[in-house]
Amino acid sequence: MTNRKLTDRDHDLLFGDDKLEPGDAVVHFEHGLARYGGQFETDLGDTQQTLTTFVYRHDGKMMLPARAGHDFWPYGAPAENLTLDRLNSDDWVKRRDEMIVELRQSAENMVAADKARRRAEASSVVVPDGMLDDFVAAFPHEMTVDQIRATEAVLADLQRTTPMNRMLVGDVGFGKTEVALRAAAAAALTGHQVVIAAPTTVLARQHFETFAQRFHETDITVAELSRLTDPAQRQELLLGLASGDIGIVVGTQALLDDAIAFAHLGLLIIDEEQRFGEDDKAHLRDLTDGLHVLSMTATPIPRTLATAEVGLIDVSVLATAPQNRQPVETQVQACDVDRMLAAIATETARGGQCYIVCPRISDVEELDAAFTDRDAAFSHVVAHGQMADADMAETMFSFMSGQVDVLISTTIVESGLDNARANTMVVWDADRFGLAQLHQLRGRIGRSHVQANMLLMTAIDRQDDSDANARLSAFAEMTEIGAGFRIARKDRDIRGFGNLDGTEQSGQMSRLGIGLYRHILKNHIDRIAS
Repeated sequence: MTNRKLTDRDHDLLFGDDKLEPGDAVVHFEHGLARYGGQFETDLGDTQQTLTTFVYRHDGKMMLPARAGHDFWPYGAPAENLTLDRLNSDDWVKRRDEMIVELRQSAENMVAADKARRRAEASSVVVPDGMLDDFVAAFPHEMTVDQIRATEAVLADLQRTTPMNRMLVGDVGFGKTEVALRAAAAAALTGHQVVIAAPTTVLARQHFETFAQRFHETDITVAELSRLTDPAQRQELLLGLASGDIGIVVGTQALLDDAIAFAHLGLLIIDEEQRFGEDDKAHLRDLTDGLHVLSMTATPIPRTLATAEVGLIDVSVLATAPQNRQPVETQVQACDVDRMLAAIATETARGGQCYIVCPRISDVEELDAAFTDRDAAFSHVVAHGQMADADMAETMFSFMSGQVDVLISTTIVESGLDNARANTMVVWDADRFGLAQLHQLRGRIGRSHVQANMLLMTAIDRQDDSDANARLSAFAEMTEIGAGFRIARKDRDIRGFGNLDGTEQSGQMSRLGIGLYRHILKNHIDRIAS
């Protein structure tokens, strides 16, 4: 197995520098979860020794020679939010050994799957000189350096008979879709069918419209498959895929239907990869033998990061900002409907649109009623997950097409919506959102040369020292273009892991911490894959 490695630059973007500060949670291999107390120099006879301080439950304290990355590792969450281990207890060793056994088995399964993928033979996608010129010329912007590098890497992967397994990691709005479009063009224009999988109906529709528009001047037929596809259209689509008449299909989990057959499927593109379960992703990858796979995400899950770090997946990182992109001005203010109405009025006066995002459906309904009662001088619609699919899609599309001024919704707007006219967002009860979620939301605005504004409204006391205040303050400060990687790491530090990867490995990670998890996984995969 070729042991592909992340470049130092991409590794630092995805993982940070793991710098420790006193008070951080760490995991010592022999003694377990503790609070890092810093290091100091001491004289031991004729030699000078560096000792590290570890503080355990009930103020148990230990000072001993220890090296970060060798004897102990960052846990990845604040110590005050965790139950530390007891000093000189067997509990940690027993728990650690159980997790190591499970993690090593997971590693062996991942290596076995990677070897099986490599044994399969993929169709080589070789694009004749000049074939993509017209398609590329239809892109109205200048590609960034990272987009160019990623596109070159993807096209090189497609030429090989070993199935591609590449992840595009890029901040919101940094051009992952254009790289995917060019990969799809390379495959479709050389006679291979392409599947684009998206986690939501609305995102699938947006991708469908984008791909249909870009392929309009070609002879490639682009189709859409979701729960909104009526039976007659679905049957026609199935026949087109089986015959090869349909070259590209964009869809949701509806693509997992066993009734779907392809004439010559060559490429699978999975957008918002982190929002698909492992079983669904495996099912998609098994649509045909030797399938080239390109995944995309702005917020890679820890399992994906660990897999990339040990060389089981190729990664291209898009961290170069598009030209003329401006940071979104972000403010934190108290919840106030009048202030919200003023922000909307400012945006609509310049011909723009607004998102109002709420954490709960009840908030959506209350703001909808408030706008109606005040006879607001703008049009608005609401969208949330309890609406029928067709109704929600119609509402979202009316906003995307510019028919209404304001969309009041839950977080269903956080993934994929691309509306250059919408450049103000108000987040109601913003303290109920995580950093990474707020970043995804902020990525929905500021997608043009127009200065965009985000207003985080909260009812909490801004003077307290809660985690929610820490999130909002940190987020408001991280407004620079390309802050997504730093925000994702900060979110991990504040909130901990939770069930981030949707598999049983979240338990391993939550008990071992991300540092020791990565160390064990990497060492075991290096050993069994060599």
